[in-house]
Amino acid sequence: MVSRKQRKIESYKRREGSKEPRKSVLIVSEGSKTEPIYFNSLKSTLRLAMVEVEIVGEGAAPITVVNRAIELREERKRIATRSLTKAAYDVVYCVIDVEAPKAESLPRAVNKARDNKLEVVLSNPCFEYWYILHFRKTSAPFHTSQDVKSALRQEHPSYCESDTTIFNIAYPKTADAIKHSKEVLKEQHNDAEDLSDCNPSTHVHRIVEYLQGAAQ
Repeated sequence: MVSRKQRKIESYKRREGSKEPRKSVLIVSEGSKTEPIYFNSLKSTLRLAMVEVEIVGEGAAPITVVNRAIELREERKRIATRSLTKAAYDVVYCVIDVEAPKAESLPRAVNKARDNKLEVVLSNPCFEYWYILHFRKTSAPFHTSQDVKSALRQEHPSYCESDTTIFNIAYPKTADAIKHSKEVLKEQHNDAEDLSDCNPSTHVHRIVEYLQGAAQ
């Protein structure tokens, strides 16, 4: 007969030998500078020890972002079958600007992403609108992404696409940005899912809230 003490030791050894895979998030962005800087900084600030965030700045057409996300997800699935520490991605985000290079592929990209159960996060016209919402709420349309960047420089004069300082200034205002983003979506766009015709708008707050929840 196995004693209670022996059972306890064996149970402990089994738990010690089996390591729980970390939850994993994949973020693939159309932008190759601003978005990766933001999400890498967010990951570091939140100290996401139990969440793995990978960022691939494609700087390409929306459909390219979606195709790359699918490719990386499938590659990760193959790795997960042989790994004790890496799991398949729990969620995959495609971060895309409505006014992106070759944006005519946007409808096709969105449809393909949803068919493959990827989360599409659009910003109209561009990601920098999310930064503006940290400083003020605005629902006035922008003609181009350059207009958005010019408006952002009114709040942070030194902003450029490779700027690494704006995150530290904006981050303490994240709660305001989330609030402003949701209010604009509700008041101006009836909480639309497709932001293609919703200028200005963004769904970036969805990723931020997910990662904040993972950090708790």
